[in-house]
Amino acid sequence: MIYVALLLTACGYGTVGSNDEPNILLPGDSPDIYGYIMVKDRDGILVVNPEGKDFSHTKEEEDYHEAIRVRMNTDAEVGEEVEVWLEGGVEESYPGQANGDKIKVVPEKKPDGADLYPSEALRKAIDKHALGQGVVVVVSSTYEDEEDQWQITLKNTFSTEEERERIVVRD
Repeated sequence: MIYVALLLTACGYGTVGSNDEPNILLPGDSPDIYGYIMVKDRDGILVVNPEGKDFSHTKEEEDYHEAIRVRMNTDAEVGEEVEVWLEGGVEESYPGQANGDKIKVVPEKKPDGADLYPSEALRKAIDKHALGQGVVVVVSSTYEDEEDQWQITLKNTFSTEEERERIVVRD
């Protein structure tokens, strides 16, 4: 019994949560990438994680955003927030490239007073941006009820400067 417990722990199994209500983690439960679909074409989708990671020595900048070009057919659309499980490894490049196994669209709600869903507003902003070639990441997306508009800020991760573009999308 102890051997099985040690083997399960070594393989990444375990429990999380409070002592009252533990959650059992099984292999494959966690998605390999989370983010927004920024590009979709006949070959698949580009998923970019909006949460930056810091790989600098100063720990002052969070400018690396995980991005994977996922080869798979899906009904999910540009602008939607997704969780993706991959099949096999990720090819080392930026963005990475991998085969998709399954995808889950994160449920969304319209903010009070909005006509557009967040994904619809983001899709319009992506269509409008002028950041050029490269991997574009969502910095922020906010609905402003009084102005009846969305304020969406995007940035190009390939830019050597802090190139950001704020786009207004009328609701």
